[in-house]
Order: sequence, then C-alpha cells, then structure tokens
Amino acid sequence: MSTTEAPSRRSVILDAALAEFTAHGVAGTSIEDIRGRSGASVGSIYHHFGDKDGIAGALYLEGLSRYQHGFTNVLDGAQTAREGVENGVRYHLSWVDSHRDLARCLLLARDARVVVAAEKPLRELNRRFFGHVEGWTRPRIAQGELRDLEPELMYALWIGPSQELARHWLAGRSRASLTDSADVLADAAWRSLNPGG
Repeated sequence: MSTTEAPSRRSVILDAALAEFTAHGVAGTSIEDIRGRSGASVGSIYHHFGDKDGIAGALYLEGLSRYQHGFTNVLDGAQTAREGVENGVRYHLSWVDSHRDLARCLLLARDARVVVAAEKPLRELNRRFFGHVEGWTRPRIAQGELRDLEPELMYALWIGPSQELARHWLAGRSRASLTDSADVLADAAWRSLNPGG
C-alpha cells in the first residue's frame, strides 16, 4: 500500500476542468467534457461544485489562494524592505511561468460569471491577502523604507508592470522571458517604492 495519498475527487475534477478550460475556454467547455476527462460522475461534479460556473469559481479561488499564500511567504521571509519588494516581483513572474494554465485562467479568462460564483469567498480571500501585505508594508513605511502610498497605488507600482508583461506573455504577444525579465522589473519596482529612489 502506497504512503502517498491519492488525489481527492474534488482535485481530480478541478485538474480536469483546468485542462478543458485551457483548451476550450469556460464557455466552450461542458460538464460532460469535465466528466469525461476526470472520470467523475455527473452527480459527483454537481455534489462538489453545483454547476460549471461553480467549478470555474472554485478553480479561480484555489489558484488565487495558492498564489497569495506563496507571495505572503516571500514577504514574511524577507530580511529587508528591498528584499521583500524585489522577491515579490520575482515570485510573481516565477509563479506565472510555473503555473501557466492556472495563471492564464486567473489573468486572462476572468469570466464575470466565474467572479460572481466566487464573489463572497473571493472578497474574504483578498481581504486577508491585502491585509497581510499592508501589515508587512506599514512598519516599513513608518521607518521610511517604503514610500507612503495608498495600498492600491503601491501594489500597482510594485506588481503592475510584472502583471502586464505576464498577461502579454500568457497571451502569446511577448517573447520576453519572464525569468530573464525578473531582475529588471524587480529593480524598477524597488526604485518606484523606495523613498530615495
């Protein structure tokens, strides 16, 4: 008997949905497509997710949660403000590069029905995430290590350029390597947020 746990039925369905959404989009994917790829019964799919929008919403939340957890871990491990800012950019680009299909769902395929299906838990997830990020930035602002900016503006300067490059890269409109671009974008983010920059 193997000591590794088999993937849960829920995660198998989500993996199948991600593959189908990547290939055909949410609108072009049916419950039957997901059932066929996952091997799950229609009853099991409806039991876990309700409907296709519920599956897409769960996939969106799970992907975003994994991304946010990794980002906050990077911040918590940083020894300096500069290290946190720069490593946050590197993490963002590395995560997109390592999770292309999931990143494509998060950054390019934001269907309004998906966001509505996940609205309440999405608000809570983002509230915790941005609260954590503000908890990290606030003392560094007070110590003069980071510019005193509105959180939305700070995040736009910090991750916005990397996010824009990632969108172009995921859509096939950029041949720039995310890995090779990381140092330039990390340095630019630091210069944008450093009061002496």
